[in-house]
Amino acid sequence: MPSWIETVAAGFSEWRRRNSAIIYATRPFFGPLLIDRGNGLLYDVERNITWLRDANYADSVGRSADGQMNWHAAKAWVAGLSYRGITGWRLPDARGLDGSGPREAENCADGEIGHLFLVAAKRMSPPDLKLKNFESYSIYWYRNEASAEEAFAFRMLGMKQGRLAKDPWGGQFPVPLTDKVLVWPVHDGDVAPGIFLRIVTRITTMLWRRA
Repeated sequence: MPSWIETVAAGFSEWRRRNSAIIYATRPFFGPLLIDRGNGLLYDVERNITWLRDANYADSVGRSADGQMNWHAAKAWVAGLSYRGITGWRLPDARGLDGSGPREAENCADGEIGHLFLVAAKRMSPPDLKLKNFESYSIYWYRNEASAEEAFAFRMLGMKQGRLAKDPWGGQFPVPLTDKVLVWPVHDGDVAPGIFLRIVTRITTMLWRRA
C-alpha cells in the first residue's frame, strides 16, 4: 500500500480517537444521540458505541433458525462476527455509564440496550429512523454474568433489565418463555468511517497497481 494512504489512515484514526473521547465524556445539549451511519450501522453518541441496524442479524445470516441462542452461544458468535470487514464485536453491557450496577429494574436505561431505547431513540437522525427485524416480544442478552447459571438480559416488554438462565431452554427446570431470546452485537466507538476508509483504500490501491 502506498505510504501516503497509511499516513492518511493513521491521521484519521487519531482524529476519531480524540473526538470520541470528548463525545463520550459529556452528553451533547443539541443534536442527535443516535445516528444512522449507513451500511447498516447506528452510532450512539453518548455511549460511544456502534449498533447493527438489524436487531436480529443472527437470523438474517442464518446463524440459527430464528436467531435465538443461549448466552454461551451468543458470546461465541458475537466474538467471531465480521460485519463488512469489521471485527471486535461484543454483547451489550448492562452497567450504567459510570460503571455502576448492573441492577434489575423496569424502564431501566442503565445498560446499553436500555439507553438505546429510552434515551438515544428520543433524538435520532434521521427522526424517522427504523430498525430492521425488530420484534417487540424479545429478550436480548447482556454480556454481564449474574451468577454461574444466570446472565443479565433486557426484555423489551416493560423495558426490563434482569436475570435470565444462561440456557433458558435447558437444564432441569427450563424457563417457559413467550419472548424470543436474541443477540444484538455492539462495537466500541464509531466504526462507520472505517468502512469508507477501507473502500477508498481498496480503490486507490487498485488504481495504483494499474498505473
